[in-house]
Amino acid sequence: MSKNVLVEGKPRIGWMIDGDPDTPEIAVMLELTEESVQLTIATKGLFGRDDPYARWFGSGVMYGDDPEQTKYRYAPPPNILFYDHLGSVVLVGCRPTASSSNSNGAGFGRVVANYAVLGQREMDIDKINGVRTEMPGLAAWTSISSTTTEVKTDAVSRSREYSITLRSPDATRLARAKNLSLQPSWRTSAPTPGTIATHDVIQLVTETVRAEPWENHLAPHRAVQDLLSLSAWRQFGYSRIEVGKVRPLDPDTNRRVAPGSGMEWNEVVTHRLRLHEPWKSEPRFLFTFDDIGSAGVERWIRIRRKYERSMLPLTGVIDQRGMFAETRVMQTGIAVEALGFQLASEQTPSGLNSRGQISYNDAMDVIVADMSVVPVPDVEAWKTRSRLSYMGVKHADNPTPDILTIANAYRENALMLRYWLASKLGCSQQVLRDRLDRDPLSGEYRPA
Repeated sequence: MSKNVLVEGKPRIGWMIDGDPDTPEIAVMLELTEESVQLTIATKGLFGRDDPYARWFGSGVMYGDDPEQTKYRYAPPPNILFYDHLGSVVLVGCRPTASSSNSNGAGFGRVVANYAVLGQREMDIDKINGVRTEMPGLAAWTSISSTTTEVKTDAVSRSREYSITLRSPDATRLARAKNLSLQPSWRTSAPTPGTIATHDVIQLVTETVRAEPWENHLAPHRAVQDLLSLSAWRQFGYSRIEVGKVRPLDPDTNRRVAPGSGMEWNEVVTHRLRLHEPWKSEPRFLFTFDDIGSAGVERWIRIRRKYERSMLPLTGVIDQRGMFAETRVMQTGIAVEALGFQLASEQTPSGLNSRGQISYNDAMDVIVADMSVVPVPDVEAWKTRSRLSYMGVKHADNPTPDILTIANAYRENALMLRYWLASKLGCSQQVLRDRLDRDPLSGEYRPA
């Protein structure tokens, strides 16, 4: 039986409803590409009187029959409903991108959407009550499992029985932000005939009584995603995303319109969030959930918000692949300078000078003084490399160090910032010392 899914290279032909009772349903093509979720609409040209959809793509065109642009719609609605024989899909955050037509008026217009909500029919979904995400990295970071096994042997130690028990542990509250929690679960599959596979699943969940904009719910998920990336110094992506909407009440019975629980969950397809890619190696974390616990996650959300000017450039280095070493040392240098400045400004008396400033060297000193474990073997050598590299790349009138110096300055900058963060999240000094040798940034770059 076919499923209601979006697959790259497999467009779906169906019908579109734009929410306007004065416009007809129209056949359209919905497809998932490498870059977007897009809807292609056949048009009769910008000036087709019986084609209300062509005007969506006529930005900058003056229409004589509607000079004030009050009779028709001149852009796609924010949300559009698509349906076909496989089911319904609501497109959220729609905007026009491309259009084309020839002299006889025939053409097409293209709409892209931020999100595609599979199985949803209600177009009023600008606000939601929950988000559930799954990241394979989260299962590795927490080491939480729903699977236990037991082997029973006979008198001569031959295996006679092998039992697998799947039982989900209780949910773990992580933070107050949108009631963020970890909910362990499991799935089974049959990859080949006669084979059953079990899969541990860790869901990251936010839920609110009142519906809120998507970004309010997604922010804590992104925060945890960034936390994992900083711990392992590698990208992590989502393997599944769902949104929840509380079903409306029937005004006559004051009961939910649909049976079941009040929350209805639907899978989401999007390119606006980083998606999971198969790993080439298992991640090595500087700190794990066991090391910092729920309190550490709560602290991270506060630190990420409070020290945004240092944390965002740092995570940005992980987000961008193929970044030049010069850009990496600039990003991490900005993070070092911002963190040192803010830590100094919080001191009593203030660590800033009379003009409310701090030098780059002094910013590094403030950070070192606030660390429980310093991961670089020679602090003064790091400070010299970091300052020369940052200033040399930033200022055209400063000499630029060799590429090896720049690469090691970036590496040590990131290592220092991550160790500062780990200690603030509650990771013990012993754990930080033990993990240094296997951290991906611990090894010095040397000439080939």
